[in-house]
Amino acid sequence: MFLKTSFSIKDKVAVITGAGGVLGGSLAKHFISQGAKVAALDIRKEQLDVVVEMLRSSGGEAMGFVSDVLDHEKLKKTPI
Repeated sequence: MFLKTSFSIKDKVAVITGAGGVLGGSLAKHFISQGAKVAALDIRKEQLDVVVEMLRSSGGEAMGFVSDVLDHEKLKKTPI
């Protein structure tokens, strides 16, 4: 028997890497729609800015961080 458990992500913070891309941006949008706050990370500032603006204009709370999660030294300097 399958037991379905649900939980809320309302007011939780979701950290989404690759948020400037199609998949990451879609995930960020979904998390916002569920009431989460989003810390969006991407290496491409222009795309990241577009996604963060879209999230905020939909009523969500989002912050964008330009960062490369594969570069450990640069990641340590990301102000999250």
